[in-house]
Amino acid sequence: MPYIEWRTTYEVGFKLIDDQHVKLITIMNELYDAQHRGTGQMIVTKSLLELVDYTVYNFSTEEKLFTQYEYPKKIQHMKEHQEFVDKINDLKAEAGKGNLLLSIKTMEYLKDWTINHILGTDKEFGEFVRERELG
Repeated sequence: MPYIEWRTTYEVGFKLIDDQHVKLITIMNELYDAQHRGTGQMIVTKSLLELVDYTVYNFSTEEKLFTQYEYPKKIQHMKEHQEFVDKINDLKAEAGKGNLLLSIKTMEYLKDWTINHILGTDKEFGEFVRERELG
């Protein structure tokens, strides 16, 4: 059973964004598996770097949509993105020093932040776009 299981309730209404969110959760599951199988620092670090890169890619995609749709909460949403990127970049720096050990607490943070962000601000953006397109 995966660490994080994708649910349709996580869908925000943009296929592109939903597909990216599925990929992010897949990467988190791979990171969790690598850490808990004890497959070694190199594989855990590789999974973490993939998570960082793909997170930045997803956020960039979302932020382009904020501009395209003139989203009034763009700045607040982007601030959330930056705070998370700062946190995972700290983890990336630790991995670069060779002393990364992802605790259960860290994995729970990654999981909780991602799910809460998708269900909160990402869904809010999706609803804004739907209302705008209907109105």
